[in-house]
Amino acid sequence: MLDLSHIPSQQQQTFILYATGDWQTWNKPRNAKFIEIFCLGGGAGGSLVAVAGTNASGGGGGASGGIVRGLIPAFLLPDTVYILVGKGGAGATTASTVGGSGGISYVSLQPSTSEQTLICKSSTTAPAGGTAATGNGGAAPTISVVTLSAFGNLGLFTAIAGVAGSNGGANAGTSQTALATNLVTGGAGGGNKTTTIFNAGGSIVSASVILTSRVNGGIANAQDGDSGYGTLQPFCGTGGAGGAGRQGGTGAGGRGGDGWYGCGGGGTGGGSTATGTKGGNGGDGLVIITVIC
Repeated sequence: MLDLSHIPSQQQQTFILYATGDWQTWNKPRNAKFIEIFCLGGGAGGSLVAVAGTNASGGGGGASGGIVRGLIPAFLLPDTVYILVGKGGAGATTASTVGGSGGISYVSLQPSTSEQTLICKSSTTAPAGGTAATGNGGAAPTISVVTLSAFGNLGLFTAIAGVAGSNGGANAGTSQTALATNLVTGGAGGGNKTTTIFNAGGSIVSASVILTSRVNGGIANAQDGDSGYGTLQPFCGTGGAGGAGRQGGTGAGGRGGDGWYGCGGGGTGGGSTATGTKGGNGGDGLVIITVIC
């Protein structure tokens, strides 16, 4: 009889862990041969710049989360692994306020973010929210350095940097293109306004394949930006679009759209009040574990 017990089968089990704000446990199944990890951080929120009756800038979009992918022989891991999935940052709701930072996602041997216990983390620094002073987009998180985590040496890992949010500022909001450099995007910027004109919010421009629907920024006076969308198979998604500015001396600009998993929220449109508007929320992160038996 031919012994094939050393060859991995085609059987797979996939576990998706969502952001809860707390550490979660994952138990290794019996007969597992390899563990594949997809670790995505939460996206950051869009900002709301200072309001004014005359000129007011659009808010900046939040940055996306970083990604780490890894493959580890199952026998090198303990029976229980601890996972903290990063939550998305909240969009700004008051004037001159940055968007909330996105949360880093962690996979660890203990419920701790210490490098001595980590298997991997989605990025080294957190995704930044859109800025408040100038309406610039939030800075992308620093790419994860897997070798800094001692137990990252148990497997083969690839780290992917996040995507910065787009600028709002003194003109129309800046757009982003889906699937341009990453599986996820930052949020688009909001449009500014004066007493006589308003500018449109930035959009997430559709890709040629998969993400073929455009995420529209606000194009009418004080119109809200659309929220992002995505798909799990294949995994990819978009950030939120920017809100349009509100023409004249009264009223709030358009809201920024919320980001999909790991994506940034859109910036607000410029306005003379913060009441009734907000930056888009960043999307929560995800950790997906696939077991090959």
